[in-house]
Amino acid sequence: MAINKKQSSIWVKAVLVFVALAFIVSLLPQVFLGNKNGAKGEASASGAGAVLESIANEHLPAVTSYTSALASEPTSYTALVGLGNTYFDWGAKLQEARQALGDVDGHDLPMWLAAAAAYDRALTIKPGDPSVGTDMAISLYYAAQTDRAIEVIEGVRADAPDFGPAYFNAGVFYRGVGENAKAIAAFERYLELEPEGASAPPARSMLSELQGASTGETTGTP
Repeated sequence: MAINKKQSSIWVKAVLVFVALAFIVSLLPQVFLGNKNGAKGEASASGAGAVLESIANEHLPAVTSYTSALASEPTSYTALVGLGNTYFDWGAKLQEARQALGDVDGHDLPMWLAAAAAYDRALTIKPGDPSVGTDMAISLYYAAQTDRAIEVIEGVRADAPDFGPAYFNAGVFYRGVGENAKAIAAFERYLELEPEGASAPPARSMLSELQGASTGETTGTP
C-alpha cells in the first residue's frame, strides 16, 4: 500500500551520493525493457518510455535546481530536504504509474535510494526532525531495506514519542515483516494520537485484520 509521506501537521549513515540524472533517466526504461520480448513488448515499452519521460520531465527541473544549490552550499538543509522530497515524489509517481509501466518492479528503486540518501545527509546537518526521519524510513522501506527502515523509524519514535506518522509507518513496516504484535501496538498508538488523522481509516483496517489473525492463532481457528 502507498504510505502517506507528509502528515506531520495532519497526517547507511552513509556518504550522500546523488544519482546522476542521465543515469536515472536511462536506467528506468532499461528496467522495463528487460522484462518484455517481441513486438508486443516493444509496443508496450514505447508507451512505458513516454510515461517515464513525462514523469522525469516533471521532476528533473527541481532536482537540477536543488543540486545546483548544493554545489555552492553543500550543507544547505533546505536544499537537501527539498531534493529528498523531489525524489520521494518522483518515486511515488512511478508507483502510481505501475499499470502503465507494465507492473514492473524496480523502476522506482533509484528514486527511493536517492531520497533516503538526501534525507540522511540532511539529518546529519540538523538531527531530530521527525518528519524528515519518517520520510527517510518510508524511502528505505520502498527501497526494500526494511530492517534499516525499522531502525530509522524506531529512532524517530524514541526522539519524538508523540509523532503520530512514525507509529503509523512503524505499523506498516512491522506488518510487512510479519511481526504482528509490534504492528498492532504501533497502530493502536497511532490511533490514540491521531484518531481522526488521514491515515486513521487504513490504520483501523489493518489493525482489525491483524487482531483477527491474532485471535485466530490464539484459538486455533484455521
